[in-house]
Amino acid sequence: MSLSISPLRGQTRRLRSFTNIGTGDALRSVASRDLSTACLGGWSYDGRLRGLTMAIQVGGHVSSSGGIFTAIDRALAIEAEACQIFESAPQTWRPTKHTDAAIAQFKARRAESGLGQVWIHNIYLANLASEDPLMIEKSVTSVVNAMTVGAAIGAEGIVLHTGSHKGLGLAAVLDRVVDSLQRILDAAPAGPLLALETMAGQGGTIGTKFSDLGTLLRTVNSPRLATCLDTCHSFAAGYDIRTKDGLKAALAEYDGEIGLDRLAVVHANDSKTPLGGFRDRHENIGDGFLGVEAFELLMGHPAFASKAFLLEVPGMATEKSPKGDGPDLENVRRLKAIRDGVPVPR
Repeated sequence: MSLSISPLRGQTRRLRSFTNIGTGDALRSVASRDLSTACLGGWSYDGRLRGLTMAIQVGGHVSSSGGIFTAIDRALAIEAEACQIFESAPQTWRPTKHTDAAIAQFKARRAESGLGQVWIHNIYLANLASEDPLMIEKSVTSVVNAMTVGAAIGAEGIVLHTGSHKGLGLAAVLDRVVDSLQRILDAAPAGPLLALETMAGQGGTIGTKFSDLGTLLRTVNSPRLATCLDTCHSFAAGYDIRTKDGLKAALAEYDGEIGLDRLAVVHANDSKTPLGGFRDRHENIGDGFLGVEAFELLMGHPAFASKAFLLEVPGMATEKSPKGDGPDLENVRRLKAIRDGVPVPR
């Protein structure tokens, strides 16, 4: 599977204009995946809906409890255009057995619903940098299992927290991580991408710096290896994406270290942690330190055209769930409003 994303089956949006980028030039650069001129040159978000029609899919992480096929209706219930799921319980090594009937039902329901991109998040326990050989084996197996399920359901890819070097730095664990990634890609069936996620920096996590992921992608050198940009994580790690200049600098570093053509999906989360706080604490869209303006800049930038923006927010507090129940209709509507350039509902 290539990094190109199929057109959105439902709603589309118009790419906001960038004052120093002609429409034809932007289209050619995006189509050819030569993003450097369009994405890193002079640009200015003006908040108007004109220019290219490029599809950003707004969605969120939803439960697949009760059968993997149940995720489709949960996604539709929050008006998601794309979704992310756990195919196994995230805090256990035991893989979930999905029947052929359940997988067929997932694919049929997805097709009839028109739902767009589907991503699987790997379990949280995996650590490809571990010193423990048994932990490495379990981690590799968990990712191969997820990619096998992803291939079966037609998922775009698997998102992975690569692991932790426990403060030693990537160089100290590089050989272990590279060997693990190569084993995963050799064993996994064809189809899904493996997207390494940017991280906030808690506990020596790999991916706090864009250079971590760039080193891994260059060393492994597989077209199936990609990246996931988590807005909360990268902001907490010190990348100030709230301003035009800050975003331009962050994307220049991303492009130089990783390559914008290797950005496959976005985790769209506001942050309870201030800039450079190095803590992974997600907040509802517009309610955190990033704010609405950061997402306006992100969703109006050509680097993110046709990406899925997947929410992993706590959700709005209710009487039943005072701390929220995960991505919900309110957050989906907020993110869609930002994408579409209309007032954000409150």
